[in-house]
Amino acid sequence: MVRINRRNFLGGCAVLASANLHAAASEPDLRHLGLISPPVAINAPELNIPDLNGAEHRLADYRGKTVVISFWASWCPPCRKEMPSLARLSRALGSEQFAVLAINVGDREQRIQSFLEQIDHEGMPILLDKDSVLPSKWYVRGLPVTYILDGTGTVVYGAIGERVWDSPDMISGLRSIS
Repeated sequence: MVRINRRNFLGGCAVLASANLHAAASEPDLRHLGLISPPVAINAPELNIPDLNGAEHRLADYRGKTVVISFWASWCPPCRKEMPSLARLSRALGSEQFAVLAINVGDREQRIQSFLEQIDHEGMPILLDKDSVLPSKWYVRGLPVTYILDGTGTVVYGAIGERVWDSPDMISGLRSIS
């Protein structure tokens, strides 16, 4: 399996999208859902960050599961709009074979709590990247950015911008990964 630098992931995905190609033949083609597969395998970087309750989350905690990791901030209108849809996705998929993680980038905890009081986020862990260290490791240059990992921790899809995560087609597509 060929490995690629994460920095090349988004650029490679853009090339795939413009060329209308699908590189990962072993994965289902989910381009119609706005999900782009990287041109070659990418190991996801580690998380090691707490949730709102202080519990640490590591990628190893989710081995064997399909993981949806969404980077967001409370000041980002598309992020604010898609958060309830991510929570509904989390509930629809269940936690046996899937995990949906929402990683806040840089907001103060009080601001996060205030935002969460206004939306449906039940059933979805909210992780805190208080010092904004993960965007450089995950090559996040805008928000929202979402990565989908297979059970081995390999990035199999990425999405830049807002999505309707709880649509029947998206749920079915994500289930086809596991």
